[in-house]
Amino acid sequence: MSGFEWNQDYSVGNRAIDADHQELFALINALETASMSDGFLSDILGKLEHYAKDHFAREEALMRRIEFPGYQAHVAEHRAFVEWLKTVRATYNRAAESPFQIGDLVNHFLRDWLVNHIIKEDMKYRDFLLEKGGDKTDQG
Repeated sequence: MSGFEWNQDYSVGNRAIDADHQELFALINALETASMSDGFLSDILGKLEHYAKDHFAREEALMRRIEFPGYQAHVAEHRAFVEWLKTVRATYNRAAESPFQIGDLVNHFLRDWLVNHIIKEDMKYRDFLLEKGGDKTDQG
């Protein structure tokens, strides 16, 4: 599967969160087309760590604000992502000589995350947000 492209169908109705998701699309596409090297993979992992910290905090704050009933389950998925990323980072730190294998693992996981989390799970709070009349503080 190549070239995931962002389109408005993936919008959750919040400009900042949509921008975060677009950043993840770009990271996935960059990872797929990259000439894998030690420095590149380390950079990608750093960007993913930053993404997880900032994006998940922003998304969870929105879900609390709109009183999304699926909040706890959604947060559990975020925590699982963070744990996965910690494991990948630890593996990479122990075996940095195999960036191709780790890069393939990361790419596969992120593509699955994109489809199963962003395109399926995030749409649940988007629908809830729309039912409540949209996010008046930051519509996208």
